[in-house]
Amino acid sequence: MLNKKQVIFCCMCLLIVHSEQQKINVAVYFESLCPDSQKFIIDQLYPNWDDIRDYINIKFIPFGKSISLDNGTKFACQHGSQECKGNRIMSCALREIPNQDLQVEYLRCFMDVYKFAKINDSENGQKCAQLLGLDYNRLMYNCYQTKEGTNLQLQAEIETNAIQPQFVPTIVYNGVFDQKLQDSSILNFRDTVCSLIRQIYPEGCSYRTVVQI
Repeated sequence: MLNKKQVIFCCMCLLIVHSEQQKINVAVYFESLCPDSQKFIIDQLYPNWDDIRDYINIKFIPFGKSISLDNGTKFACQHGSQECKGNRIMSCALREIPNQDLQVEYLRCFMDVYKFAKINDSENGQKCAQLLGLDYNRLMYNCYQTKEGTNLQLQAEIETNAIQPQFVPTIVYNGVFDQKLQDSSILNFRDTVCSLIRQIYPEGCSYRTVVQI
């Protein structure tokens, strides 16, 4: 027979598992130099992150409408070679960042500064890595410039091709693409997510008018 402490511990474990099971899975498929991707992360995701962070598991897939060539020897990207570079840097950085709060912080910074890479090829989001305490040089030498960086982008390609996005960024909920949710997310990401959250947690998200989807 379990003692009181063991019962309390078991109940806490069940609550944690239940909470994790009830979280909404959100996948964001995007590109480093896509203006719509920049706008989504900087203006839609980042400012509203605190309202939704406790209710979702978020995953970022930086690839978009890119393609691999010769088994990853080369990549071709919608906005040119600098975009391929940015996608690869983000793949390496995201692998090293331990939690989604810090990933959001990094991407907000990176998408803001990397747009200047079009006119300054030495801009690689160095300050964004430093902001998160990442060793930028190690990131570049041990991942970006190695087979590891290639493999991360090839995996991103596999995951992106499974969705076959027609628009970048594409936002997918619980593994299933829904055009209505996609359109709503681009216009108002917070209200879209909060509408889904409130189907599980009626008091979820801080109070604002929320669109019905």
